[in-house]
Amino acid sequence: MILRQAYLRRLRDDLDRWAQKGLVDPARIPAILKEAEGSGSERGLTSILAVLGVILLGFAAMSFVAANWGEMSKLAKLLILFGGMWASLGVAIWQVRANGTEHPIYAEAAILLAASLFGVAIMLIGQMYHVGGEYSGGLMLWMAGALVTAWLAPSRAALALAIILAPAWSLAALMENPASLHWQFVIPMSLAGLLVAEMGWRAGAHLLLIAWGVWAAITGVWLVGEREWTGPEAFAVGTLFAILVTAKGHLPLRLIAPFEDAMIHWGLLAAFGSGVLMLLASEDTQAPLTEYLVVALIFAGAAVATIVMGHQARRLTYLDATALAAMAFFTLAYPYLLAAAPAVEWLLVIALFAAAIWAVSYGMRTHDRFSTNLGFVLFAGMALYVYLRTVGTLLDTSLVFIIGGLLLIGLSIGIARVRRQMLTGSTGTGDAS
Repeated sequence: MILRQAYLRRLRDDLDRWAQKGLVDPARIPAILKEAEGSGSERGLTSILAVLGVILLGFAAMSFVAANWGEMSKLAKLLILFGGMWASLGVAIWQVRANGTEHPIYAEAAILLAASLFGVAIMLIGQMYHVGGEYSGGLMLWMAGALVTAWLAPSRAALALAIILAPAWSLAALMENPASLHWQFVIPMSLAGLLVAEMGWRAGAHLLLIAWGVWAAITGVWLVGEREWTGPEAFAVGTLFAILVTAKGHLPLRLIAPFEDAMIHWGLLAAFGSGVLMLLASEDTQAPLTEYLVVALIFAGAAVATIVMGHQARRLTYLDATALAAMAFFTLAYPYLLAAAPAVEWLLVIALFAAAIWAVSYGMRTHDRFSTNLGFVLFAGMALYVYLRTVGTLLDTSLVFIIGGLLLIGLSIGIARVRRQMLTGSTGTGDAS
């Protein structure tokens, strides 16, 4: 609600400014505002109520079946599970035929209920008939059913369920068989990505990238635990992967268009976050494994090639392409530099400061406030890190807290002022142009 009110206030200000420039007819402003105020709230409430209703029905089905499981025959159990699933699909088909695309939320809710009951049926049938197999197999079958439903319907609700189930499937598979990497995750998520692009579903793009991020984190833990990688090695590969995602967000491809903002934002956030974790793990100074070099070279090469393509397509300036390529090369070499000279971690501190300044510059030039704010946050975080590593080890504990508190207050005020001035100057420049 707060975000919506902020959007409406900004829309009023923009309309007034556009009207002064002659871009919008002042007589149409009240109608535009009325439409903006009326759209979204009712549909949003309808969507929330429908989804909550589906969740309650799903829990009701599981509770009823669980409470009466012992007294019910196998035939009755199957009829309840599959009958409810097909009845939900029937409701979805009826809604589509009756209303078309006018009220698709009810059809989506029915499809989501059917997909949920399908998962319940898999788990309970496996228990009822003592079907052999691992838990990850049931999650895989559930995810596959939701993904197929999403393709056939097509249904965003079923697609969201499939995307959510994929990392859970990967985690279960690694827990059951920790000896091998669960690369099979890539297959359904690639298909899900194609469907998200076909739908032009931007929220789905964010959800998909979050799922990829969870899988990357799970894989990193697996590399450290099972393959005996060091922390800097695992986080270096994660940073390179994030840089690759960021670079791909600048490619002028129709398939990537719905993902552009999500890939750039989540890619930068993951790259900076992984870089900071790489710094915090710098105490592990073992010589890098050959396996790390092979994997890192693949991601670094793919990132640099993508950066070059983005620059040639004029989606990345020379400055931005150089900055991203420098991040990739430094990240690739950092575990080797750290093993040779542990004090080289201060080079990473400088690199992170430089990355923060570049992010602010990039955000200002592209009018991307997320990147600008992310750069300021990274800069403030690195300033705090430097303080804790230097001054914080030289002074009395109470004095450390006093100076640290004053530093944080001053840093927050200074960054807020600089940010406000830069954003104001950017807005003024944009208006003048």
